[in-house]
Amino acid sequence: MLLSAGIDFNKVISTKPVSKDETFVVHVTQNNKDKCRLGISVPKTKIKNATERNKLKRVIRHTLSGLEFKPMDIVLVYRGTAKKYDAKIVSSSLGFHKDNIVNLTEHNWKTSE
Repeated sequence: MLLSAGIDFNKVISTKPVSKDETFVVHVTQNNKDKCRLGISVPKTKIKNATERNKLKRVIRHTLSGLEFKPMDIVLVYRGTAKKYDAKIVSSSLGFHKDNIVNLTEHNWKTSE
């Protein structure tokens, strides 16, 4: 399970985004923990219904669950433009961002050894 406690959103968001598209902006920094910490920001102005926001957060956590043991902090900021989020668009976007995160960590941080 990805941890969410103890992540400093401001510190992670102050870094340059690793990847972005019309649905999400992803910021990643390396941490000194043995686990990945995940921060999710879904503004109420984008998805008004709380159950829909929580469903989106569950989907994000499930999609990124393979990154549990990489030492990094991830903050995903939802910026979807649709009134109601579409599961297919979100899934493909998260897959794209997960690949970018894995490529970054393998090439720059040498965590895959």
